[in-house]
Amino acid sequence: MRAECIQAVVNAIGRPLNQAEVRGIENRINQHHKRLAENNPGWMSMSRADRLREAGKSAADEITREAKLKKWRTALTILAHDRVKNYVESSSDTPIRALDRLIAFDSDQRSGVLSVESQAKAIRDMALSRMLSLVETTKGKLFSLLADPEQNRAVIRELHGESSGNAAAKAAAKEFHDVTEYLRQRFNNAGGAIGRLESWAMPRNHSQLRVAKNRQAWIDDHVNWVDRRTYLNEDGSLMTEAQLRDFLSHAAQTIATGGVNKVEPGRFAGNSLRANHGSESRSIHYKDADSFMLAQQKYGDKDLLSLLVGHVERLSRDIALIETLGPNSDLQFRTQLDMARQSMIDADPAHAKRTERAAKRAERLYKDVAGQQDIPESVLLKNAFDTYRSINVASRLGSATLAAVGDQGNLMITAKINNLPVVQVFENELKLLNPANSEARAAARRAGLGINYYLNSLSRFADDSLGTLTDTSGRVSSAARKVAGLVMRASGLNALSAASNQGLGAVMFDAIGSLTRKHASLDKLESGDRKRLQNAGVTAADWAVWRKAEVTDLSCLGDTALTHNEILALTDKQLEPLAKQFSTTPARLRDDAATKLLGVVQDEASMGTIEPGAREREFMYRGTERGTPIGELWRSALQFKSFPVAIVMRHVRRALAQEGAGKGAYMSALIVSTTLLGAMAVQLSEIANGRDPRDMTTPEFWVQAMLKGGALGLYGDFLLANQTQYGSSFIASIGGPVAGDVEALYNLTLGAVHKAAAGDDVHVGAGWVRFAKSHTPGANLWYAKAALDHMIFHDIQEYFSPGYLRRMRQRAQKEYDQNSWWTPGETMPDRWPNFGAVWGEE
Repeated sequence: MRAECIQAVVNAIGRPLNQAEVRGIENRINQHHKRLAENNPGWMSMSRADRLREAGKSAADEITREAKLKKWRTALTILAHDRVKNYVESSSDTPIRALDRLIAFDSDQRSGVLSVESQAKAIRDMALSRMLSLVETTKGKLFSLLADPEQNRAVIRELHGESSGNAAAKAAAKEFHDVTEYLRQRFNNAGGAIGRLESWAMPRNHSQLRVAKNRQAWIDDHVNWVDRRTYLNEDGSLMTEAQLRDFLSHAAQTIATGGVNKVEPGRFAGNSLRANHGSESRSIHYKDADSFMLAQQKYGDKDLLSLLVGHVERLSRDIALIETLGPNSDLQFRTQLDMARQSMIDADPAHAKRTERAAKRAERLYKDVAGQQDIPESVLLKNAFDTYRSINVASRLGSATLAAVGDQGNLMITAKINNLPVVQVFENELKLLNPANSEARAAARRAGLGINYYLNSLSRFADDSLGTLTDTSGRVSSAARKVAGLVMRASGLNALSAASNQGLGAVMFDAIGSLTRKHASLDKLESGDRKRLQNAGVTAADWAVWRKAEVTDLSCLGDTALTHNEILALTDKQLEPLAKQFSTTPARLRDDAATKLLGVVQDEASMGTIEPGAREREFMYRGTERGTPIGELWRSALQFKSFPVAIVMRHVRRALAQEGAGKGAYMSALIVSTTLLGAMAVQLSEIANGRDPRDMTTPEFWVQAMLKGGALGLYGDFLLANQTQYGSSFIASIGGPVAGDVEALYNLTLGAVHKAAAGDDVHVGAGWVRFAKSHTPGANLWYAKAALDHMIFHDIQEYFSPGYLRRMRQRAQKEYDQNSWWTPGETMPDRWPNFGAVWGEE
């Protein structure tokens, strides 16, 4: 580096430089040389001296900005450290327990803070609620099963700044760019550093497996697809083809290895500054939308909506983390956890092992919420098991809607504990279930409610890895997941779950809006309401902002509703007095108040319509890794169990948190309501299967009703149904579908040989038909199951195993004293169900 250049930088930053800084600045000047050349068409016509001078000045300006940013981030880190430390020390829990409350939602309403998990969900759904046109345009028709290729191509063209002539696509692209710009600014306001890149159109996706298998082809194709104007040498000249190929070779290596090639031996990985996430070099620049689409078609493994929603989810998660834990959230959490662990061991050395176990649980919770378990060890193995589990959902949960009737008990209990009018909750639910009332459903989604169901969520009764459209990696697993989503929608489960979730959420928005009109401050609220809000992290500043915002009529779901949209509509000028009062900025005040409102409402809505979260996943999976044989087998064994586990963990924990006799009252109400609704679900299921209702005068019936609607929920029904109807063993039933399938295959092969040798009836043919049916998507739909059984499957079973249907009827009569209103083997029913059977009548 020339002496005059060094002096120019010294003059710009106002201090001398050491040799390491000189070398670093020389590299930086070269980078700015390239950057300025890319953005200035006349760059190469300037003299070399002028180019160096401009590059040096640009580098000096960047160094100055980085110094300010570093100082600001240090201040934010100190503030976050003190904030978290004060929270932990003021908590009535142990320090580690307080930390894990800060990270993940806890149902006992005693946290005193909105968890990072809840914040991330709220930020995500605030963003998605503002891009619903994009979702509608890209999610496809026929229950989201079939995407419209032309529509998606039009959206991609608009995202790349090319005119498609499609007004809907243009509006969808604008929504996405507006939302991502809002998220970028919010991320940067919290200490992030994502620069605005004018050439950035949308996130890219490269399948690690596809690139690894076709690395040279990927390089050859991208030589033709990339925008050559963006690949420059340090002097601003265009790279030669050889230089470009070398650059792309390194990029292909990084993708194919999952970034392992960049790991320095002996260096700890995972301590990168989260505030820098998103600012990494976005180095693959396509010359046009066609090139991007060709690349995605050949080397991508995500559909358009998955790609866009996934980008929003990741950025929302990072925002929640750095707003709570500071710019280096990973280091902050580890520091706080180490402090908490040490203080607890010092105070009680005899229970050091218990403390260590608690610390490991907290660490697993953090990794889940922070998305550090997203990358599987083997993508191929993960995709294979995801496909298997999706097939299980599509083939076995078609009647889950009947079991979901038990949700109404959870809904009622959650409404009452939050002092909400139960009748209004159920009225809203009915309005939202009305097929003709699409405006009410749209209004609820615009308020941030039920968007996960709109995006085809499967995680309620299925598996967390199948939860949203953003989780797919691999086209076969993606197709299987979409078929599973189609069955869930066709069964009505998504509609019922969404209506329950949105019905409760809308009433809560209305109740909060009404309270803000009546009470000037949080302190003026009735003690119960005040405690519930404060325990969810709502502050005096949040309440003041809520009062500033207007209330709205949420499409007949509430006429004093306050949603995040009204809060985000507040201007800086309107909030400046409050910002001064609470020593913050209008933007932070507005964002915090909107996030708290939606987060609090979503947390309670998730109690009424149970959906497992980070705490339940940690309890079940215990840190087992995706893409490993043990991890995938364990997840498959636990499939269909996350829902009952969540009921127990959430509602029992909330019951135990009540004061005095409230514990018993809560549990009694929960058990009675869910058991009664479970009884209804049992009878509906029997009728849907072509059998008369069960005798309700027997103790066995009420045990099954409790399982159906209460603690064991859907899996209790699944377990008992398999055991009684298909003869599965108890071990196979509790081992989940994978154990049941292994046992079924054994019984149809080696087991059948042993039975035949012993002279027993084996009915192998009927067994294979039953096995095939249990893996046929849609065959278990509650409103079509009996018809499919009697018109198709029974005849096939009888054909392959004569006498099988007679044996099945005899077994039902012997074990349950139960008759069929639609006799197995008959094409049409010969009578109506005998409803007198519920009282034991013949």
